Amino acid sequence: MIIKTTIKSINEFEEGWFEEVFPTLPAWRREKAEKFKTEKGRKLSILAGKLILDAFLDNKEDPDNVVFNEAGKPLVGGDMPFFFSVSHSNEAVALSVSTPNDNGSVLPGNNLIDATSVFSAAGIPPRSELKSSKGLSTPSVGVDIECIREYDENIAERFFTKEEQDYLKFSENKEEDFTRIWTSKEAYGKFTGGGISDGLKFSIFHNPLIPIDVIFPCCFEYESIMLNGNKYLYTICHGVIEV
Repeated sequence: MIIKTTIKSINEFEEGWFEEVFPTLPAWRREKAEKFKTEKGRKLSILAGKLILDAFLDNKEDPDNVVFNEAGKPLVGGDMPFFFSVSHSNEAVALSVSTPNDNGSVLPGNNLIDATSVFSAAGIPPRSELKSSKGLSTPSVGVDIECIREYDENIAERFFTKEEQDYLKFSENKEEDFTRIWTSKEAYGKFTGGGISDGLKFSIFHNPLIPIDVIFPCCFEYESIMLNGNKYLYTICHGVIEV
């Protein structure tokens, strides 16, 4: 499986671009964009929709072939030839797409992650052979992007585990570590399909994940990026879930 992440800013596009793109989006994505009350939110949603549309077309899949789980996570219908997750923050949109690895190894760079070796090291068999105690298992991906957030002790005390709170108290870079923990929880919730409620049950120290490396049944990748003078951090969680 290969995970490719695309990061775009709404500032990269002219004002008229969003209105031109909107009618081309699948109905389920147009409906989501229309729910945003602010112009900025609508632009972010349209840009996210365009990235999703391009991913579907690149994978020769019908962009209307989408189903939603109980938590509202969109999934590719049918045989699910690929998996996707989208996130936006401030002025940035991130889309992570995972596809089967049919072309051998992947060279580093371009935000491409070859997860095949990760699954192999963890003893995870090909998708067609995956089984679990609940039935079938399937690969999944979750992404979350955040503009580096100011450390908020009240949020940490409310939503983070004691280990995570203690880690932040002694951190020399509280803002980035605070953001990294939050994006881990968001990405994990998208990976499982359970949303933020799953993410808040998850602790980065349970496995442990400092520094983050391969865990079972998922692993995490962190990257930072500068856009329009703002620093963002995005987290990708990928692996296998039970379905």
